[in-house]
Amino acid sequence: MTWGEENIMVAIILLFLSFLVGWLQASKVEFKDEGKEDKYQRPIILMKKNWPYIIGWGILFLLIIGAHFYSNSHMEVEEVVTEFWKEIVKEISIFARFNAKDGWETWLITGGSSLTFTAFIKSKNKKLEKSLARRRKNSSFSE
Repeated sequence: MTWGEENIMVAIILLFLSFLVGWLQASKVEFKDEGKEDKYQRPIILMKKNWPYIIGWGILFLLIIGAHFYSNSHMEVEEVVTEFWKEIVKEISIFARFNAKDGWETWLITGGSSLTFTAFIKSKNKKLEKSLARRRKNSSFSE
C-alpha cells in the first residue's frame, strides 16, 4: 500500500465495511455444545452459520471485486469468474487464503471481516474461547 491520503481513506472505508460484514455474518450463528472434549481437553462446540453468513460472504466478494476495479480500473468477465472460484476455494481451505498476489485491499477486507466475525462469535459463546485456544506446549528449562 502506498500511504497516500486517497489510500488511507479507502482503507478506512473498507475497514468499516468489513467490520459491518463480519458483524452481519456472526449475527445469526447458532451453537450446539456437544458436552464432549477433544484430545486436548477443549470443549467441542458445533456452529451453524446460517444465511447471514452466506449473504455476508457475497458482500465480501463484491467488495473485493470492487476493490480490484478501483485499483486496476478494469476487469474482464473471465477475471471476475476466476476471482469468484478463488474465493470459494479460500472459504473451503484456510491455506488457499495466503496468496501474495492479492492486493492490500483484499487482505484488509478479509482480515477485518474475519477478526470481527471471530470476536462476535466469541462474545456470543463463552465456551468458544476455550474451544478455539491453541494447545500450549509444556516447556521446561534445564540449567
